[in-house]
Formats: sequence, C-alpha cells, structure tokens
Amino acid sequence: MADLFQIGLSGIYSSQASLATTGHNIANVNTAGYSRQTVEVATAGADRYGSYFIGRGAVVSGIERAYDKFAFTENIMNTSQYAYAKETYAQSSQLDMLLSDESTAATKPVLAVFEAINGVSDHPNMLESRQVFLQSSANMVNQYNRLYDSLDIQYNGINNDISNTAQTITTLADNLSNINKQISSILGSGGQNNANDLMDQRDQAITKLSELVNVSVVPADNGMVNIYIGSGQSLVMGGESLNVVAVNGDPDPSRKEMAINVNGMIVKMDASRLGGKVAAMFDTRNNDIERAFNQLGQNIIGITHSINELQKEGQTLEGKIGEDLFNDINSDATMKGRVLAHNDGLGSAQLSLRVDDLSQLKPDEYKLVVKSYTPTVPGPAGTLEFTVTNTTTGVTQDLDPIDLNKSKRVDIPNSGLSLGIDAIIASDPLLAGKEFTLRPTRLAAQQVSLQHQDPAKIAAADAEIKTVASESNKGDAVLRTNAINKPLDKLYMDADNPLQIVITGVVDGGDITFDIVDKNGNPVTLPAPPDSTNNYTPAKLPGDLLTGLTVTPDLLTGKVTFDLAGIEVEMISGSLQGALPGPPAYQGDTFTLNYNETGDGDNRNMMKIADLQSQKIMNNSKATFQDVYSGMLSEIGAKTANADVSMQSTLILQTQSYERIQSSSGVNMDEEAANLLQFQQHYSAAARVISIANELFDTILQASRA
Repeated sequence: MADLFQIGLSGIYSSQASLATTGHNIANVNTAGYSRQTVEVATAGADRYGSYFIGRGAVVSGIERAYDKFAFTENIMNTSQYAYAKETYAQSSQLDMLLSDESTAATKPVLAVFEAINGVSDHPNMLESRQVFLQSSANMVNQYNRLYDSLDIQYNGINNDISNTAQTITTLADNLSNINKQISSILGSGGQNNANDLMDQRDQAITKLSELVNVSVVPADNGMVNIYIGSGQSLVMGGESLNVVAVNGDPDPSRKEMAINVNGMIVKMDASRLGGKVAAMFDTRNNDIERAFNQLGQNIIGITHSINELQKEGQTLEGKIGEDLFNDINSDATMKGRVLAHNDGLGSAQLSLRVDDLSQLKPDEYKLVVKSYTPTVPGPAGTLEFTVTNTTTGVTQDLDPIDLNKSKRVDIPNSGLSLGIDAIIASDPLLAGKEFTLRPTRLAAQQVSLQHQDPAKIAAADAEIKTVASESNKGDAVLRTNAINKPLDKLYMDADNPLQIVITGVVDGGDITFDIVDKNGNPVTLPAPPDSTNNYTPAKLPGDLLTGLTVTPDLLTGKVTFDLAGIEVEMISGSLQGALPGPPAYQGDTFTLNYNETGDGDNRNMMKIADLQSQKIMNNSKATFQDVYSGMLSEIGAKTANADVSMQSTLILQTQSYERIQSSSGVNMDEEAANLLQFQQHYSAAARVISIANELFDTILQASRA
C-alpha cells in the first residue's frame, strides 16, 4: 500500500517550496532586474501493486525564473540605441545653445565691428570713431576666444567621460566574469535556486553595459556567457575579462581614444562603432565639436585676414602703409601649429600649412601621407611626393612632386592651402606611409587677437603708392606696396612720374630678373647718394641704369620683395612671366607704381573694408561672413533636432521592450497573492493527508489490540 505519510510529506515540502518562492517574489517586487521565480513540481513516481500503480507523491524538480531570451536581447539592443540618441541630443543641444544663444553667439560683436567701420568711414580723421572700432574689434576677438574656450570645456568634458566610461566598462566586465564563475560553481554542484538570483544580477549588469556599448551575449559552458561589445570585440570570456582603457590619441594626445588591454598589449578600438553612449561621445566629439572648432575658425580667419589684407593696402594717419590689425594667420608659429605629425616611426619633418585663398578655405581637416621621398646626397633636399585626403569628404588626391632644390612649397588643390617643407631631419628621413594631420582652421578662434590699440594705425586712407598689374601680363602675380621707407628718395613716384617694374626673366627655383623703367618705358638711372637708396642686386653705382636687377624668391614661402625708390613691393600671390622670344616678342610682366593722391579725410580704404560685410568671399565666393556663421548654426540646429526625434523614437522602443520583459518576468502582486492562497490550501490539504494517515494507523493499532 502507498505510504500516505510520505505522500503527505512530499505535498508539504512542495507547498513549502512554493510558498517560500512566492514570498521571495513578493519581497523582490521592487528589486531592479529581478525575474519572477516559480517552483517546478514533478511526480515522485509510483509503486506497482498487482496490475496497477499507486503514486508516491511529488518532488520539487527545480525553481525556474521567468526569462524570455528574445525579449532580453531586444531590450539591450534598444537600450544601447536609446543611450546613443540621448547622449547625442544632450551634447548637441549644449553645442547649439552655446553658438546660437544671443548672449554667447558671435553675431552681435561682428555686426558691431562693421558698424564701427562705417563710423570710421564717415569720420576718418576722428580718433574717437577709430577708438570705437578698436574697442568693437577687441570685443569681437574676446567673444571668439570665449566661444573657443566653451567648446574646449565641452570637448575636454567628453574626454574625461571617455576615461571614466572605460573604467566603468572594465568594472562591469570584471563583475560579469565573477558572476559567471559563481554561476558555474553553483550549477556544477547541482544547485539551481541561488543561480537564479545570480543570473538576474548578470542580466542587470549586461543591461547597464548595454547603455555604454552595443552588447552581444553568447551562451557558454556550465551556465556562463561570453560577452562581445561593438562589432565583435570580446570583453568577457567565461570567467575571464579584459580591461578597457582610455589612451592618448595620435597625433593629438588630448583626443582620448578607447583601447583594450590584451595580455599587456594595448589595442585601439574604433569607438565610433562600439554603439551606446560611448559611440555617441566619440561621434559628437569627432564630428560635431571638432567641426564647430573648424567652422568657428574658418569664420574668424575670413573676417580678420580680409581686414588685415585691406589694412596693408591703405595708409595710416602716420603716413605709413597699414599693418596687421589682427594676428597674422600665416605667422611661422601658426602655420607650423596646423600640422601634426603621427608617431609612426616613419621619419621626421617640420611642415607648415599656409592659408592662401579664403574663397576656397573649408572647415575641413586633411590626412597627408608621404608617397615617396628621394633625398639627395649630401643633405636633406631631394624629391618629395604626397597624397592628401579630405577627411570630411573622403576625396584623395596626389600633390605635385616637390623638387626641394627649387621650391619647398606645394599647393593643395581646391583647398586654398599650400604646404611648406620647413625641414626634413637628415638623420631620420621620411619614409613612404608617414602620416600628418592638417588642421587649417582648428585653433583660429583661440589664437585670434588684436595686435595694437593705436587708433592712428588704422589705415583708413588709400595708400600713397599703388601697384597696378598690366592687363597684358601673362602671369597672374599680384604685387602690393608693402612699405614706404623713404618718400624723399629721388626716384620716389609722383603724379607725373610713375615707375614700372618689368620682369625680364624667371628661373624656376632661381632668380627673377627685372628692370625699372619710367612711364615711357625708358630705364631709369641710379641717382647719387644720399638722394636714393641703393639696395639693388647686383650692386649699382650712381649713374648706372637700373636694369638686369635680380631678386631671389624664398624657397619656403615663395615670397618676393622688390626694394626700389624708397618703397618695398611684395608679390602676395600668383606667378610671374618673364620676357619671351617672338614673334611676337613679349617683354615680360609689367607693374606700374602709381602715385595716389591722398589727403585729409581720405576714407577710400575704409570703405573697402566696410564692403567686406556684404561681399561673398567665403565658400567658393558664395557666402559672406554672416552666411558662414549662419550655416554653422543651421547645421548644428538640424543635428540637434534630428537627435531629439531619434531620442524620442528610441525611448518608445526601449520602453516597449522593457515592458515586454516585465510582462513575462516581472512580479505581479495580485498574481502572487492568489498563489499564496492556493499554496496555503495545498499545504493544508497535504497536512490533512498526514492527519488521515495517522488516524488510519491508530485505527489499525486499536483493532490489533482488540
């Protein structure tokens, strides 16, 4: 006969397990990541009695947690996408507010500068109007400096977040590997109940990890899982985990990168492909903030360089050619600071990057790679070839080969830039594959400054000596009067006696020969000292004709300066063409030095500066300064709006996937309360079975005594 006592006890044991598990569920109703547990009860088998079987009660076969693998996978995927969108919106909105808010934007200070320029144009001799212009210029400079500093704070904040996030990922990975080992130990010993809570803890840690990066979970042996991040980088392999670290960038050490430590070897990861908050930080930093640096720099370079160039075409109250009002965007230090060499062990060189054409200047960065270098022996000269890639558009092009014996500068097509080869280290020559990063506008908003505060140095008047190119010139060179050193020079121009520079010969990488002639084309003679300066090459004696003169261009800058008749004339762009044999014969490019009557109240040059406000000299001559700034705001505003839409949509998906998990795995208090009553009744019934068995046993005992 079946053992009623044992059957009753088995019912009590299973009911106790069910009651305890239900109580455990109720106690953890507010525990994050907790999955509802249920008791699995199975029959304890049966004993054969003749031709039939009588059961032996029930046994607890296990305690299972409610777990939907597909819902969990969907949730961590949606969590990563929402974290990416949320971080992108937070950073973009901060950037948008900084650049567009009326109190921080550069729009008003720039408008104030041009209002002050118009004031100087209306009253060119008033020191007060000039002082207002200088003060407005100082305010504009300070505003751009502050904007740069604010962008830099956000930039460095992201770099700090990258370092902190790397530590967080490492901590989570270490926790996950430890939980893996605990689960493996419990399941290996045949237990299961405690493993349910550990599995919940592991899922919770994985969910937290998915906020930072994309996560893939692959089951492994004995209840453990392997975890991969991004596009497949292993992070946790069973009971072992790897360390994620933040490392300095190359070539910019302030640009933090994320790497993984594999047995002591640091391997950089493409963090933009990691997903989650990490990818959002890298994408925002690399694509939005760095571009904002470049766009802000492009804008201020356009404003200050244009004003500087016109300053040099005018004349100050002191009777001198105007000098730079703002910092020189092509100073030696500035040009060198635009080129960053990669630490790749492929040679050393000092390069510089010059801005030549504002209309072609873009807010882009470039990757420069050495294609080949063939040095001469001895010395570091030779032939050098580069390829350059616009990192924004992805367009790659080969630069013209550079014969360093003839020139140390090469143009970068369609960029408004030229590259200078300042020095190649002979002991560490360049090798093919050597990389440089070119940042033409990155630091401009930080570097902009006002060079002087003297209102008399504002060149409102037109220059006294103007250099005009002949319409028949075959070259495209532009010459400009650079300095008036000796207006009392015997050869100094007047209204009736202009001079001409006639280019007679141009040697590639060598000297330029020229003559100085009068308005009728007749060579002039050198007056006796001290009536005229004598800085000519080759040296001339008084009475000699000023023909066959030479000037040597600088191999690095290409700069050509003609020193004659008490003035300096500088070639600021283009190339010269010397005499050509005929027929028809060509005497060479000709430039006329005209005397330009200036006087009290002259404002012609200031009017040219005022016209800059409406001239489309940026972005291939299609945009004004204001257009460039407005375009930057529109671009950032569109990104912010898109990020907001993406955040709202991904939040809906993440909420839905979380609710799906809760519907299958969460604790329902009404359901658990009903279960309590049910299992309480089970317990009472099982106890009654034992009571009946006891009564039957007593009956048998009493019958036997009778």
